[in-house]
Amino acid sequence: MFLFLKRFKKYIYFDSSSTNQKPKILFKSVINTIQKKNFNLNRGEYDLLNKNDIIFRKLKFLLKKLLKINFIEEIFFFYNSTFSVNFIIINLINFLKKTNEVIISKTEHNSVLIPLLKIIKNKKIIIIICPIIKLLIFKNIFCNYINNNTMIFATSHISNNYGIITRIKNLLNICKYNNILSIVDSTQSISYINTNLKKINSNFLFFSFHKLYSLTGVSVLYCNINFINKLKPHYLGGGTSTLESYTFKLKKLDEKFYFGTQNIFSLFSSYYSIKWFLKNKKYIFYTNYFLKKILFYFLKKRNKNCKNTILIYCKNGFFFNYYLNLNKIILRCDKLCNYMKNMFINKKNNCRLSLNFFNKIKEIFKIKFLIHFFNFKIRNY
Repeated sequence: MFLFLKRFKKYIYFDSSSTNQKPKILFKSVINTIQKKNFNLNRGEYDLLNKNDIIFRKLKFLLKKLLKINFIEEIFFFYNSTFSVNFIIINLINFLKKTNEVIISKTEHNSVLIPLLKIIKNKKIIIIICPIIKLLIFKNIFCNYINNNTMIFATSHISNNYGIITRIKNLLNICKYNNILSIVDSTQSISYINTNLKKINSNFLFFSFHKLYSLTGVSVLYCNINFINKLKPHYLGGGTSTLESYTFKLKKLDEKFYFGTQNIFSLFSSYYSIKWFLKNKKYIFYTNYFLKKILFYFLKKRNKNCKNTILIYCKNGFFFNYYLNLNKIILRCDKLCNYMKNMFINKKNNCRLSLNFFNKIKEIFKIKFLIHFFNFKIRNY
């Protein structure tokens, strides 16, 4: 099913937090796109191009089914998740005043934290870091940080660094009741947790295609239909506006954000892989849960509020990396993608071990032996 794992049979892939491996159907879809669908969008009226427009809308309907939203116009396509979150924050700058406050959790990714730090410098707003106790953001504590000046709440559904699952449903309901804008990073959770935007009431949500077993270079941004007309495109091109009576007017809804040439190669190639994911979603979720139980049982951990990720701390990183290369184990060993942790708590390298449904139980046995033999410490639990 996965050609990389089929070709490199002796390799063990434990780096799903960075990107997922690609199914066989994606390779066939890539060849099909090059041979039959290599036409740019909105560049003519011939039949083959009209078929591409239909596929583009079909892709939006697939994502509408995945996210359980009401309108396909609420979905935008950008280049990556970092571009999406910067797009949201740049647009929200106009709504912020000096007295406003932004609430985030201490496990936020750098792609969310660093753009907010830039706002602090320009707008002089206040960023409040909500504490996490026993891997949870408690509702009572969260409510204590809310006041009349609170404008934005930004959180990740699953932390890329620690694997902590944020129970966002109740928190976003509190935000909706207090008229607070909510931004959810679902990049890590989209392939692990079922997302229903009709229940969680988020204003903005974004994730990347490559976490859905698709190609890189495309991210999906969900924006509530009530906010689309309030957002302004900061990059303009031929596809964003029309000429009427010698005046340029922006297009309506999501069309005004599509400046220049779209990444049609990744968009059309990912159509069948996302369709494959929706078809096998229950099997993928069940297998991931089963592997998580096995991993936590071997490591004698009982935390239910974590996904299939553990953080391994090793004193001697050189010998550890040598052992990984020798045994053909792919792990991500570097500094955390978390500015606060690197600055104040942990400046050393760590290794993130993340499972996925294509991993095998014997591979978990091998990594269990590695952890106990070298007496490594698990940091996040």
